[in-house]
Amino acid sequence: MRLFLGLYFLLAFSMMAVAQGTPPPDTVQIAQNQPVEQVQQGAPPVGPALTRVQQVKQLVKRELRKAIDGRPYPSIENWRPLTTHEKFDVFFKHTYAPGTFARAGIDALKCEFKTKNSEYERGWRGLGQHAGIELATSESDIFFQQFLIPSLLKQDPRYFRNPNMAVLPRVFYSMSRVVITRADDGHETFNASKIIGGSISQALGDLYVPGQRQGMSPILGRITFNLARDAGFNLVHEFWPDLRKKFERSRLFVAFR
Repeated sequence: MRLFLGLYFLLAFSMMAVAQGTPPPDTVQIAQNQPVEQVQQGAPPVGPALTRVQQVKQLVKRELRKAIDGRPYPSIENWRPLTTHEKFDVFFKHTYAPGTFARAGIDALKCEFKTKNSEYERGWRGLGQHAGIELATSESDIFFQQFLIPSLLKQDPRYFRNPNMAVLPRVFYSMSRVVITRADDGHETFNASKIIGGSISQALGDLYVPGQRQGMSPILGRITFNLARDAGFNLVHEFWPDLRKKFERSRLFVAFR
């Protein structure tokens, strides 16, 4: 388990380093390496480098702007069936999507505070252990629910907004998508991809999740929790673009543009 967590955090820090890019060169070092003749000939001085504090501020601002903008979700009128290759692309994009890490975090908090598993440490270290395991389970869910089972059953794994409905019907619509989806031929059908894919993933989790209760009853409990969690995420996907338009002129929104 420690080996898995070590690899997980090593991968996470590597992705953060790549995302941040190479920091700007130090101004003092540039000035020292600049030829004297260029300075004497009146060449423009090198601009001041950003301090570490300024770099962190820019990084936080950029990430907050991404959170405010969000990932666009298509409307139902733009639906078209996906090929198997396109379904694999959906799975691949979800593996590093913020929602995947958010779901793993929610599951880790639930496991940390609702269950007393002696296999994990308590406090922040135990929460990190839970997060690593739940992230692995989330990735397994995505593979079965977003690619393999939808490809076999010819179902669409995506969520589509329906902004032309009234508010209450939209609430019911968004929450019901965890059990209703669209087949490749265009008609609505039972979302077997999510139910069966989630069941397979949870059953496999019994093989590697330390201290987890095994059997059909615990699996059904975890699947029910995941469906309720995903119904909440569907509500966010459905209504956030509308709320974002209302916030566009707010001082907080403009501050992070």
